[in-house]
Parts: sequence; C-alpha cells; structure tokens
Amino acid sequence: MNGMSAFLSGATVGFVITVPIGPMSVLCIQRALVYGAVAGFATGLGAATVLAVYTTCAVMGVGPVITPVLGNSQAFISVVSACLLLWFAARVLRRTVSLAGSATERRSAMSSYCSAVACAVLNPLTPALLAAVLPTVAAPAPTAASTMIAGVICASVTWWLIVSGSVAALRSKLNVSVLNLINRASGLILGALGVLMAAKAWELSI
Repeated sequence: MNGMSAFLSGATVGFVITVPIGPMSVLCIQRALVYGAVAGFATGLGAATVLAVYTTCAVMGVGPVITPVLGNSQAFISVVSACLLLWFAARVLRRTVSLAGSATERRSAMSSYCSAVACAVLNPLTPALLAAVLPTVAAPAPTAASTMIAGVICASVTWWLIVSGSVAALRSKLNVSVLNLINRASGLILGALGVLMAAKAWELSI
C-alpha cells in the first residue's frame, strides 16, 4: 500500500473511529451548543490529536511495547476516566445556557482543547477501536506510513469540523429552553458514561 490508497485507508480508519457517539462526541456537541463552533471544534481537535498519536504508535509498531504497560494500568485509567467524566457531567448540569453569552460564560479554545486531550487520553474506547480497525486495512509501506496517518488526521478533523459547525448553526435556531434541555441531556449522558466507566474499573479490580 502506498500513495493515495494509504491516505484513503487512513481516512477510513479515522472516520470509523471518530464518528461513533461516545464521550468526546457528547462533549463536542455540548460545547458547540453552549459556547459556539470554536469551542466545539477545539474539543474535537483535542480528540483528533490523541487519535493521531495512537495511530502513529500503532503504524510505527510501538503498540506491542506499550500494550502490557497499559494493560497493567487499565483499572487505574478507568477510575481516572470515570472521575473526569463525572466531573464534566457535574459542570454541565450546573450550567444554565444563555444565548447572550456573557464574558464569564465564554470558554477559550485552548481550555477546550486541553481538557479534550485529557479526556481522550483517558478514554479506553479509542485505542480499543483502533486495535480492532487497523488490522482490517493493509499495512502501509514504510514510505507511505505518514500518508496513512495524514488520512486519519484529515478524516477526524473534518468530522469534528462538520459536527461543531452544524451544531453551532442549529444553536441559533433554538430557544433557551430547548438549549438548556439538550445541555442537561448531555450532562446526564456524560454522567452515565462515567458510571459505566466506574463499573468497568470495579470489574477490573476484583
């Protein structure tokens, strides 16, 4: 595999991993609704960055080296991930959406990006999906590895741009009551994902 085929394979992997609804999707949608497209896209960009790192490790053959280390720490990672998701959920549920968007309610792109990176790193779903999907595509030639990684990044970034832009556009057509209802639903979903992650950590520890 080389050239365009490597890029298309990478793009396929990127879409397959990024599109399914999970913690990062909920977080991106919630922030795009509350803060606008920039905060939503910055959140997605954080997830794309972590996916790019994981993909690079997998394509370059680093995976087998770090897998045992991650396996031994899986319960701890799940606990931290659960705490982070529950913290996000609590913050979302406490917030009241205002279309006026006062200065205190604005969120910087860097803050959205950094918190998304932290959440994505601690989300075990991403490396699990990557491990399941990558073997279904042909391994790229060494010279085409970077092209495949570029395909993954482009697909992931494109998806988050579409999601954040679409949600932000929809935001202007909704009233405050509906926005607050969606915001609370997002918080409940994040909380439920946090509880599921905590249950997984419990299973791994016993």
